[in-house]
Amino acid sequence: MASKNASPIRSLRRYAGTRLFDPGSQAYLSVGDLELLVRQGVRVSVRDAATGQDVTDEVVRPNLQ
Repeated sequence: MASKNASPIRSLRRYAGTRLFDPGSQAYLSVGDLELLVRQGVRVSVRDAATGQDVTDEVVRPNLQ
């Protein structure tokens, strides 16, 4: 059972390199936008658009250092 305090996960798609697309807002996000979301506590999941592979750690971790 999900906690009421848990925020939904924002699903993003990664296209060609570092292009990130947010289907919810139908807009492309910059790396800076992604960093801001994560620092605000938004939970994100990033999938490669071509393969469907989860690349969240690969995309998020380098941008938080």
